[in-house]
Amino acid sequence: MNDGNNQVLVLADDFTGANDAGVSLAEAGMSVEVAFSAGQPSTARALILNSDSRAMSAAAAADKITGLLRGAARFVPHWQVKKIDSTLRGNLGGELEAMMAAHGCRLAVVAPAYPAAGRHTRDGRCYVHGVALDQTEFASDPKTPVSRAEISEIIAMQSRLPCLTLNAARLPEALATAGEEKRVLIVDAWEDSHLDQVIDAVAPHARETLLVGSAGLCEALARRLRRSEQGPLLALVGSMSEMAQRQVAALQAHSRVRKIEIDVEQAFSRSPKEEASRIAEVLREGHHCVVTTRPNNAARHGIEAQCNERGLSRAAYGEHICAWLADVTAQAVALCPPGALYLSGGDVAIAVAHALGATGFQIRGRVAQCVPYGHFLGGRWSRPVMTKAGGFGTDTTLLNVVNFIEEKLSV
Repeated sequence: MNDGNNQVLVLADDFTGANDAGVSLAEAGMSVEVAFSAGQPSTARALILNSDSRAMSAAAAADKITGLLRGAARFVPHWQVKKIDSTLRGNLGGELEAMMAAHGCRLAVVAPAYPAAGRHTRDGRCYVHGVALDQTEFASDPKTPVSRAEISEIIAMQSRLPCLTLNAARLPEALATAGEEKRVLIVDAWEDSHLDQVIDAVAPHARETLLVGSAGLCEALARRLRRSEQGPLLALVGSMSEMAQRQVAALQAHSRVRKIEIDVEQAFSRSPKEEASRIAEVLREGHHCVVTTRPNNAARHGIEAQCNERGLSRAAYGEHICAWLADVTAQAVALCPPGALYLSGGDVAIAVAHALGATGFQIRGRVAQCVPYGHFLGGRWSRPVMTKAGGFGTDTTLLNVVNFIEEKLSV
């Protein structure tokens, strides 16, 4: 499962709803920001915009949303979500249509259910703990009363978009056969598994489809994103230190680790493509892949001669090798994205960061005593990254990292 960079844009109509949408994404390991206005650059993988428009008129809410989304135009999401109240308070039709227009979406998939909170939808109607919405206390809400339980009727109060009600099992076909006409698909759901089906059905069409739902749908999206980031570890050990080599040797006891040794002389004579394909094949098989330069003491002590032969300084010689290894890594993760990257050796680590287009690093914590982990800022790689100075750690440091990945990411 590959969901690209998995950036998520959520538009909520009040502050607490924005936080409800964001917390499940944060728990899935994403960096999340809640913004009260748009325009400032964001490095978060999930941006939550709070329009604070629930009690506005439909026209004012639509204008507010259009302005917010225009200001956030530099944030290009893979998933786009209109977070709504689970009891349909607010400007459902007007805000839905405004966000579809702003993002060029042909379809909106509306699934307001939140089973954990007793909010279910059946036959296109919303129920709270088994009671039709228009028969609950929300029908007399002092600020934003809800007069109907029929979701399509509530949308029709502010939008002329055609609506179709269906169950989650029919959604994949409805998405695949949808024409060019804009429309709204309303999906019944009374279990979390139904919301998971909604997310899985929308996934192939995410960039042109607007998801509309409550915290329940946001939690389902978070579950998918967490699954999509599970996978084996790709470790690039560029350090030639004895400690780094002992750490690699300690992995021999692990049944799921495969080691690929690369002769650094290939950096001057071969394309990175072949080595990248070898690495991707290991990852596809579900194995952790450790890439290391072939231990060769003679070569290590013969660097001066190699530099003289190629007319390079030691620094330029090392930079060329690191850039080539980084290119191998970038091509490999494009072919088969692993669950996480481990980069040992400072020169290799920064070369990989540059190869993946990163502009910085956001630290999230520490896996082992000398292994910080976090996420690259910008670029083409958004999954976890661990770094380690080449000579640091103990013999079992890399083995501990692999165990951490398996325990925390359930790979």
